[in-house]
Amino acid sequence: MLLAFFAPVILLMVIEVLIPPNTFTFRPWEGLKYSTTVPTYCQFYPNQSLEMDAVGDLAHHTDKAVHRTERWVTDKLGYRNDAFIEQADVLFIGDSFIAGTGLTQDDLLSNKLRKKMGKDFKVYNMAPSSFAKFDYFLRLGIVKKPKMIIFVMVERHLPDPFYKKPTSGIKSKLVHHPIFGSLTAIADKAFRFSSLKWLNARIHHYYGNGLPAVNDSTMFFLEGFRQKHARSDLARTVRTIQSYQAYCDSLGIKFLYLPMPDKETVYYEQVPFAKQADYLVREDSMLEALGVTTFNTLGLYNDYRKTHSEVLYQPDDSHWNPRATELVAEELYMFLSKKMNEGKK
Repeated sequence: MLLAFFAPVILLMVIEVLIPPNTFTFRPWEGLKYSTTVPTYCQFYPNQSLEMDAVGDLAHHTDKAVHRTERWVTDKLGYRNDAFIEQADVLFIGDSFIAGTGLTQDDLLSNKLRKKMGKDFKVYNMAPSSFAKFDYFLRLGIVKKPKMIIFVMVERHLPDPFYKKPTSGIKSKLVHHPIFGSLTAIADKAFRFSSLKWLNARIHHYYGNGLPAVNDSTMFFLEGFRQKHARSDLARTVRTIQSYQAYCDSLGIKFLYLPMPDKETVYYEQVPFAKQADYLVREDSMLEALGVTTFNTLGLYNDYRKTHSEVLYQPDDSHWNPRATELVAEELYMFLSKKMNEGKK
């Protein structure tokens, strides 16, 4: 009797394990992302490769959705890399921008930079992640010290204070066993019940909650008023970024901070806002005064807009598009090439 009661649930769990993880999602992000409480050390299923027709999160399941092909490849740690790199020349730590929400694998900033720097230059994408996670992997010997760390964070977020995660005990050894990632992915797929969530979303007509631009019906934004920082946020962010550079200095690793402007900041007149937010401008000035190496991405975008009409963000998503990653990759290439030449003198 008990078996008969649970048989439909068990059957559904088996089916969800066997079908592609993105079957009931509108983009790979949700398809490959862990969504249950199974113990894991990363956000995405490791050793995966999939390709699908995807749309952005601001207008999904509406007639304004923009379809694009996304190819995703994850390495043994669950990060978006064509292959795992133990010791990188440049290691990216960051959020969904560097992880590549809405981008196909070739358009990731990490892959574009690697291509520009040459086949012998090793670039590793550790995102979404944090300095605490990097330090954790470093002390476990899973990764080795890179020559440079580039930290990427979108304007609306606050960086996590640096702390050291414990690495001792049975849990650390178990979690990093070679077969553990595969087992946790299977368990997550079985218990997340994506098909039921999809059915509930369709019954209740869930769709993207983006707000349409005032002058361009093809562009959508987040609710801008929710992105305004409190007065204390700027000082906190600057202190945290400064601590990241101090940590890198202590290990002999070069550091670069690469802030990502909000879409609402770059295209403020279409939200509309009366003027462009100056949070990143003030942040850049404060960090520069403290000797922290930063990259003025907002200035780069503003200069680009003066002579180009092509947008730098996905119309139905809050993240950047391939044109933006190409623009930043080219600037980073020139920056790194200059640094490398200075080191030879």
